[in-house]
Amino acid sequence: MIDFVAIDFETADPNNPCSLGIAQVENSEVTLVKQWLIKPACYPYFHFYSQKIHKITKEDVQFQPEFDKLWVEIAPFISNRTLVAHNAAFDISVLKKTLQYYKIPIPKFNYFCSYLTARLAWKDNQKYSLDFLCNQEKINLTHHRADSDAYGCAQIFLRELQILNISNLNELKKISKKVEREENLAKKERQLIRELKKEEKKGKKLTIQ
Repeated sequence: MIDFVAIDFETADPNNPCSLGIAQVENSEVTLVKQWLIKPACYPYFHFYSQKIHKITKEDVQFQPEFDKLWVEIAPFISNRTLVAHNAAFDISVLKKTLQYYKIPIPKFNYFCSYLTARLAWKDNQKYSLDFLCNQEKINLTHHRADSDAYGCAQIFLRELQILNISNLNELKKISKKVEREENLAKKERQLIRELKKEEKKGKKLTIQ
């Protein structure tokens, strides 16, 4: 039986959260789903694209507490816990940057990425986005609502562990490091291909001139 907390941030801009959702899992069962609306440090600024995705507006958070005032409620779900997020690099970065902004010591925690684990569980998939996987696995999801995304992430992660026959997260840690290395190499390869294509286009333009 496995315990963890799935988290999801929605942000006003790339760094400042306006909502946090958590899904607490105890003995491999979701026991609590919760969401906080957060007045972001960049208030009243909301990036147009971010607002378009999650539909949270500055009016929605105008009278909500900032993250530092909510930390006493949030901390028990983060400190000394195992966290899971879909595209964890983003959510963990938002968490750390927000704590640093408010000069709150970063607590100890471990984390896993359900996106990377999905690449192991469903190797033949063409997509690994949370909405795609939840639709595939018949999990109810209101995408980009933080509590629903956290719940979806928790359920997807539990399915992944079941498919991979993993009952101990230490086993997953070893596998995840390998997948992360492969993903980083693939990103570098894609970037290199893009750069080569740009150079090729420039060369063609110079030839025409």
